[in-house]
This record gives sequence, C-alpha cells and structure tokens, in this order.
Amino acid sequence: MSANELNSFLHSFHRPLNYSDAAWQEVIRQSKAVWSSYINGDDWRNQLDIPCKEAYLMLVNSNGQLIVKDESLLNYVKNEHVQSWIKRVEEIAYKALRDRKYHISERYFGKLIKLDGDNAMHRYRRAVVRIKLNNLSGALADLSDAIKMQAKVSKFYLKRAEVYRLLDVDHKAMTDLNTALRLDPSNAQAYQKRGAFRLSLGDKAGGRLDLLRAEELSQNHNGDWGMVA
Repeated sequence: MSANELNSFLHSFHRPLNYSDAAWQEVIRQSKAVWSSYINGDDWRNQLDIPCKEAYLMLVNSNGQLIVKDESLLNYVKNEHVQSWIKRVEEIAYKALRDRKYHISERYFGKLIKLDGDNAMHRYRRAVVRIKLNNLSGALADLSDAIKMQAKVSKFYLKRAEVYRLLDVDHKAMTDLNTALRLDPSNAQAYQKRGAFRLSLGDKAGGRLDLLRAEELSQNHNGDWGMVA
C-alpha cells in the first residue's frame, strides 16, 4: 500500500459524533504508525488505545485481518463510543442466537470477549452457543475461564456440569453440581439436574429427593430459568 493509498484509506472513515478534531487526528496518527510498521514487515509491540470502532477498523486490512498480531496489545477504552459498540455487538450476538444462527452468534460473542474481556458473562454465553455447536472443549474452556474470573456464580458451575456430563466425566460433573447448590441453595434447576444425574447413576433415593426439591422451588419461581440458562 502506497502512502497515498494509506491516507485515502484512513481518511475514508467518518469522525464519530462528539469526537474532537484533535482526538480524531490522534487516532489517524496511531493507525499510520501501525501501518508503517506492518508495511515494513515488523510486528507492532506497543500498547494501542482503541477509543472507538473506527480506530479498530483502521487496523484491519483488505482481507479482514487485523494487522496487529498480538491482540492483547489492544486496550479498548471504556468510553461512550466503545460502550455503544459493545452494546451493538451484543445485540447482534443475541439476535443470531434467537435465530439459531449459532456460528454467527459464537463469532460475535468472541468479539465481545475481545472488546470487554473483564466480563465473565460473555464467556459463559459463548459457552452456551458452543454447546449447541457441539464444541464441548471450547465450551469447557470458556466456562473454566468464567469461573476463574467469578468463582461464586452458581450458573457457571451448573453449565460446566452439563458439559462434563456430555464428556462422560461424571465425578467432575457431580462436583460442579454440588458447588452450584452450595452457592445457591434455592436453585431449582440445579436440584433438577442433580436429581436426574443421580437417577442415571443408580441413586434412586437421592435422585427423587432432589427432583422433589426442584419441583417445590420451581413452583415458587414459575419454572422460568431464562433463555440462556
């Protein structure tokens, strides 16, 4: 890409509303520096602030590939522009999930993880989609990461127990079910799943007790466990 082509490319983006000219010129300056490194065959190694969607798109080549190999260098600034971008990506991810377009949903939840890496729920939700795609190893990795980030969320263990059961790792599934109930003793879904699991293992008495408890609790909550359970 020549200098003129690069300038044309960078100036083809529209400045976001309420974005000062000085701030916009800084975005362009940063992008030029990264592109110069890329054109010279050097890997970019410095931290980059991404304050808006345009700042990211300026670093994507004509093949749709990010020209920065190490994506951990991208610091998505939590301002109104990035928050709006995150919200839009989340809307697309959920719509694709509702429409059962799971590959698209997985891709956009992946974008959310990059945009908002401290949010454990993005990993949980991608795990839900990956289970539907039968990507059990990917779902297990996402759920384990979510648990590392937020170790006291019952639903994370409950969903990971589901994956362990699909992988026939029964002892880990039971451990996660027990942990889910310890964290949330009034979780009807956890009792229902543990009860069914106990029955499958031959523990008829324990399984029936869990299922009875699940029925009692679900009556109080109308059995509504949400779309992304």
